[in-house]
Amino acid sequence: MADTPGGDGADLGSAAAGGSVPAPAAPVRVVLAGEPFSTAARRIAGDLAEETVASRVADGDPSVWPAVPGSGTGWTGLARASRPLTGQIAALRERFAVLGAHRVLLVGTPDAVAVARLVAAGSPDTTRLTALDSADPVQVAEALAREPAETVLVVADPAGDDPVVGAVRHAVVSVLADEIGADALTGRTVHLTEPGSPLDTPGTGITVVTLDADVPARFGALGPLGLVPAGLAGADVAGLLAAAVPAAGTLGEDDPENPALLLAGALAAAGGSVLALRDDDRSPALTAWLAPLLTAAGLAAVPTGPDAPVPAPQVADPAAPPPVVDVHADGTGPAPAPGHGAVRTDAPPGATIVLWQVAAALAARARRTDPFAPGLPAPDPGEPEDAPAFVDGGIAVHADGWLPSGVDTVAGALDALAAVADDGGHLAVSAWLDPESDASVAVLRGPLAGRTGLPIAFGWAPGCRSGDTGGPDRAVHCHLTGGGLDPDGSGAAPEDPFGAGTAPEPSGLDSLHAAQARAVVREQRSRGRPVLRLHLTDRLTGLVTLARAVETRPDH
Repeated sequence: MADTPGGDGADLGSAAAGGSVPAPAAPVRVVLAGEPFSTAARRIAGDLAEETVASRVADGDPSVWPAVPGSGTGWTGLARASRPLTGQIAALRERFAVLGAHRVLLVGTPDAVAVARLVAAGSPDTTRLTALDSADPVQVAEALAREPAETVLVVADPAGDDPVVGAVRHAVVSVLADEIGADALTGRTVHLTEPGSPLDTPGTGITVVTLDADVPARFGALGPLGLVPAGLAGADVAGLLAAAVPAAGTLGEDDPENPALLLAGALAAAGGSVLALRDDDRSPALTAWLAPLLTAAGLAAVPTGPDAPVPAPQVADPAAPPPVVDVHADGTGPAPAPGHGAVRTDAPPGATIVLWQVAAALAARARRTDPFAPGLPAPDPGEPEDAPAFVDGGIAVHADGWLPSGVDTVAGALDALAAVADDGGHLAVSAWLDPESDASVAVLRGPLAGRTGLPIAFGWAPGCRSGDTGGPDRAVHCHLTGGGLDPDGSGAAPEDPFGAGTAPEPSGLDSLHAAQARAVVREQRSRGRPVLRLHLTDRLTGLVTLARAVETRPDH
């Protein structure tokens, strides 16, 4: 693998530990390119080394984040503390295998699902993991249609009271119990939760693995939240920790050449830039975890392909930060595009997790944001639906005061949203749809960037979203929501696909999913952000209308 042309970097060798097969020393390397970006990053890294923040993070010192009360620092020693867990996972997996259960269905919060998918992505050829982080009835029905007799159910909810997790768990348990029997399902169910939560149910036959309340979920990949679901599904969790443990030690050194400090310096130097996450095609699970992690640090993260153009304003001042910084987190990547900065990290998967956690948390310190802030606001299914501004071709368009009067098409609403974007801002598109049956939505990123002239941060909600972390929000927001199941395309409301009485009140999973999206919209509007919600009353017709709106040339 060739280095980034023109780049400079730092690396630290790490000796492997744990696992059944000793691994050779693997370096953790960060390479920077582009000026004055690289010089600024190194200057910040030097400042961080003088403040001894790396060693303080390694020691779990919450004073590293003075602006964040009650900082959750249990993640800093998680890799070493989790090593005994690998044997327990192996034994539990063997027990389930004897029962013929080889596939894991994970029902969890968005952060819990993201870290489990991240760990599973390290063993793509051996892992059978299906994960649900939303109440979208389409996704739930698809997950339940796959091999119920071979399924292990894992429920991941640290507090044990998430209404979406509870509703989906209720629906899933009802269907699986009908398929394999209630007693059999109990014997192959695992709860990941904090002690004393409603899911902490010892003596019921359900396996309970407790979580440390001092570990924020998005920083929990190297603990039970990430390791148990992925390990039960076949991921090599011992190998992951074998790289993570020594990396955690070496990345705790107060040295300006420490790759974690260099990466933190790069992220802080990119505070006014758009971070183009270039691994979205090659490493989607890594990108899906990184995007909200970096957003929580107060950064503008835009998942994109390795060669996709990212619109950026022209910068006349050569000393100004670049408008776009290309980020390659999976060890690949060419030189930066003209006028861009670039960062490339190269490390084994376990060390990559440690590196980015430390760097993102320290970048948040520099930007005075809360990297450990809780996730999405709680949905209220009883909240009334606001009336749409208008309806266009199977899409109900919802907006507030920023939408000019007279706009009556989806294309016009998108153009109006782009027109109110801040200088240096971007368009964040959250698709509350099914990544499989509605996959064509993701293809619209390029045409949408061309139409609006803005970088497009596209993601599948709710996983792509993070709560308010106190940092500046430079995005204008577009949420794509959709109606429920319509298996015959008739437009008629279907019967409850999960069995009578399984859906939560007042009107099923579809209602709860819509309420979750509305809660996020409400929270963003409360912070003064322009928000457009496009609700596909008919998914097929609405997708066609949306594609035409995006791909037609704007009037201006």
